[in-house]
Amino acid sequence: MKYDNPHMSVHSPRMGNAVSRGIGSFLLKLTGWKLVGKMPDVPKFVIIGVPHTSNWDAVAATLAMLASGFKYTFLIKKEWFFWPMGPIIRALGGYAVDRSNGANVPQQLAAYFESQDKVCIGFPPEGTRSLVPKYKTGYLRVAYAADVPVFICAFDGPKKHVVLDRLFPLTGDLKTDNAAIKKYVDETWTGVNPQNQK
Repeated sequence: MKYDNPHMSVHSPRMGNAVSRGIGSFLLKLTGWKLVGKMPDVPKFVIIGVPHTSNWDAVAATLAMLASGFKYTFLIKKEWFFWPMGPIIRALGGYAVDRSNGANVPQQLAAYFESQDKVCIGFPPEGTRSLVPKYKTGYLRVAYAADVPVFICAFDGPKKHVVLDRLFPLTGDLKTDNAAIKKYVDETWTGVNPQNQK
């Protein structure tokens, strides 16, 4: 389905319809948040939501994606995919991850990326709303394994903006890239609860 949306690129994975976008837009305005920026013009990428300092981050991001019609995939343990939860979770963008018996999650997701024409997988790299000295590296391991870029979606707490920020240049070195991304986020964006950020 084609529609005009200033936040989307021609390659953006999409879902929903005019009704779901209208509901998302209404609820986003009701909470006082606003979506700004534009998705990257690439069909496959990893997206990270940062800085993750509040429950509002997830609420605002979900409503922003619903309002724009953007589809992102989120990861859930395969044990959650039972009837009737399985079909509901899949419809919302959930992907079943097998973590049993030393399963290689980055390789699982690399295969998933390969099987799709357009796909974006989302990660909260802090893994918590609390203060952390560094990000978890799962998002980078997946990006490297799938050979896809990393896009930053920032939560601008003071302005209450969900910001579609930028593709971050990667060197291929895990520690270097992870530290550089966190440094950029901490120097550029302030979360809803700054005390949980740096």
